[in-house]
This record gives sequence, C-alpha cells and structure tokens, in this order.
Amino acid sequence: MTHELRRQSRPLGPYLLAVLIAVELLMSFSFLGYIHIEPISITTAYVPVLLAGALLGPAEAAAVGAVFGLASMWKASAGYVMAADQLFSPLFSGSPLGSILLSVGSRILFGLAVGLLYLALRRLRPHWLWVALVSFFGRTIHSLMVYSVMGLFFPEAGYGPASAFSGFFSFRSLLSSAITAAVVLLFWRLVNSAAWNRFERRLELSRTLQFREQYHHLSLAVVIVLTLLSALAVTFYFMHRIAYVLQVNGIELTDAGYSDVLHLQIQFLFGIISLMVLVILFLILNRRYSSYMALEGRLDSLTGTMTRKAFFTACAQALKAQGGAPCYFIMVDLDHFKAINDTYGHPEGDRALKDAARCLREAFSRDALIGRMGGDEFALLVCAEMLPAELEVALRHFLGAVRRTAWEGRQLTCSIGALQVQASQTPEELYLETDKLLYAAKSRGRNRYVIGRQGEAPGAEICGGADL
Repeated sequence: MTHELRRQSRPLGPYLLAVLIAVELLMSFSFLGYIHIEPISITTAYVPVLLAGALLGPAEAAAVGAVFGLASMWKASAGYVMAADQLFSPLFSGSPLGSILLSVGSRILFGLAVGLLYLALRRLRPHWLWVALVSFFGRTIHSLMVYSVMGLFFPEAGYGPASAFSGFFSFRSLLSSAITAAVVLLFWRLVNSAAWNRFERRLELSRTLQFREQYHHLSLAVVIVLTLLSALAVTFYFMHRIAYVLQVNGIELTDAGYSDVLHLQIQFLFGIISLMVLVILFLILNRRYSSYMALEGRLDSLTGTMTRKAFFTACAQALKAQGGAPCYFIMVDLDHFKAINDTYGHPEGDRALKDAARCLREAFSRDALIGRMGGDEFALLVCAEMLPAELEVALRHFLGAVRRTAWEGRQLTCSIGALQVQASQTPEELYLETDKLLYAAKSRGRNRYVIGRQGEAPGAEICGGADL
C-alpha cells in the first residue's frame, strides 16, 4: 500500500490532529517552544505544523498553523513584550488587520505551503529524503511567510522576504533545521511503519467490533463547559491571591502589572488544558487498544476480520442501535477460489483472502462491520446513510482493487450480493436473503454485484461491475 493511500484511509487522523494541536498549545505556552541552551536559542513552536503537513495533509497543517498564530497573537498582546513583538498584536500595532494577518494568516499560509510540498514530493523516491528536505527548510519557509507579511503591512519595521535568509548558514540555524528534519522524519517513519499500521487497524477493529461508542453529547458538552468555567475560576482566584501576597510584602501592582500577571496566568491555563487534552487522548486510545486485546479472540486469524459468530453478534447489536435506519447487508464471494488453491497452492489462496479483506476495509473502513463467514465468503453490514449510487461506487472501487491481485496474468475477481435493509430482521435472515442476490451475481457471469431491496420482486435488482 502506498503512503498516499495510507494517509487517506488513516483512522487515527482526527486523533493525530488533536494531539498536534494540543502539543502546539503546550509548546507555545512553555519553554518547549523556545529552547534556550547557552550559547544557542532555538525556536521549535512551528514543528507541530510541519508534523501535521507530513503526517496528515495541507488542511490539517493549516489548522495547526492557525492555532500557532492565535497563540502568538495572544502572547504579543501582553504589555511586557518588546515593541517588535507588539506588531503581532491587534491591540498595540496600530493596524489590527495587519497584525491578525501577520500572526494568524502567515502561519496558515505556512501550514498550507509545507502541507502542499509534502503532498507534491510524496510521489518522488526515496520518500524519506524529500520529507527530510522539506522539514530542513521548514524554519526558513516559516520565516519567509512571517517576514513577507511583516514587510507588506509594517514596512517601517525594516523586515522583508530577504530577512528570512539572514543567518541561514549560522551554526544555530543549521542545527535547528537539522534537529527539525530529524524529528519530523522520525515521526513520519513511525506513522508509516508496519507496526503503526497494525496499531491503527487494531483500534479501528475495536471500534467496529464494539460497533460505535455511544456518548451522551449534551452531558459531555455540559461537563466541558463546567470544566472550563472552573479552570477560569481557579485562574482568577490565584491571580487575586498573588496580588494579595505581593501587597502583604509591600509590592503594589499597578493596573498594567495586574493585567500582565493575569495574562501569564491565562497562558498557564492554556498549557494545563493542553496537557489535559493529551492525557485524555492517551486514555481514549489506551482504552480502545485494551478493548481490541480483549476482543482479539473474536477475529479470524488469517484476514483480521470477525469470525462468523462474532459478526452475527455484532450485527444484532448494530441493527438494534440503528433503530430501523436504512443500512446494507452485503455478501462477497471470491470467484473460482478452489482453482486458485489447486493451481497456485494454499499459501496463494491465503494471500487472496487477505487481499480481499484488505480491499474491503479500504472501501468500507469507517462504516462497516466485516466478517469472514468461512472459506472464501465474507459478509458486511454497512450502517451509513448511503444512496444505492454511492454504494455502487464503493463496490466498483472494491472490485477494481481486488482485480489488481493477480497470478501469472490471472486476476482475482469477486461476486457480490447487497441487500438494502429497511425492515427489522435478524442477521441470519438477512444472510439468507442476501445469499440469493449473491447467487444472482454468479449466475450473471461473476465479477459483478447485484443490489436489491427487502421484499423486492425478482428482476428489479441493480446489477453492475468494475468494468461495466
């Protein structure tokens, strides 16, 4: 599987994005984003934007860049910052729009630029070299965006695009760029490794085996709001106590001083919240992985799909949770599977089964329960609002992907029966009804699908295939 395909079908993409946003906040509001070790000082707050571009894509990198810019704008709005830094604040710069574009706009452009570069160069080999190269110049690209916007809106500051290349060959600059490239490349290799793929697939299987984790969204929203309000209350309480302690010790805070200390307290609050988010995400992923380990005995050891018994049990739960909402029960049978075993051997037959299961996961990974019924037969329950035309697209994609599995010029094909479920039935009853559609696909020449509805008269089915 190519890196591009893995990126597009990455189940943990939203979690990775949430982690990178939390890390960006943590770095922006702590020494982690601005490391100072004599005699060098290295800015690293832009690294999560590069990671988002390399691991996820341009849109995600732009989102992390926006968070980076908002944090920068907040810090620049304190009264104690230097005059040059106040250009990033719409409160102090004299040009609110220019400051917003400088703080936030330039970082969004930075995220889009590096995300598009990673995406464009991903097709070139070796992949790792181009990832490292873009990452090495990431610091310069970030500076170029910032200084260009600064020169456009604040020319009196004396900065412009050429400022981004000042000191490029200095020891500090080269060391910072090399460290950045190493960090991004390390995580890129990790997320594109076979071990990470197994981890992602296990978490996704845990989600499908449990069908969907049900949350009471109103309760969650109330808890989140109450938590944030409580955190703000703690922040203002400690601010009041700090002012009181200073007053007791003979130090009277001015209004400006009080505002600056409160500003720092809120930065501290953001840092703590980002740590909380990271811990919560870790606990969620750990829980899902633990669920997978507990459910591993319900999986087919060859294909990683559910066993027949586990599939029917999960289907019963899913159909109950659907509450009568439309869904599809699908059966897939490998064409002439016995001939594959007889001609090429059972190891090649096993490969065909594994490839078919992989293609099913790619075509229906987010919306389906997938089980192996035995031999060369698979079944799926697709619980999603999907029109027949949309299902046809997914089925044609699956059939086309399966046909790329070949032996000495012979291609693997499948026959498919799909039933649009509308009335309440048991999984076993759906299985028997869908089997008739599968038989119809075989009788019409194989390598095709037949889609029908419950109680539909014979001959009214939709028929098609990857090449039809």
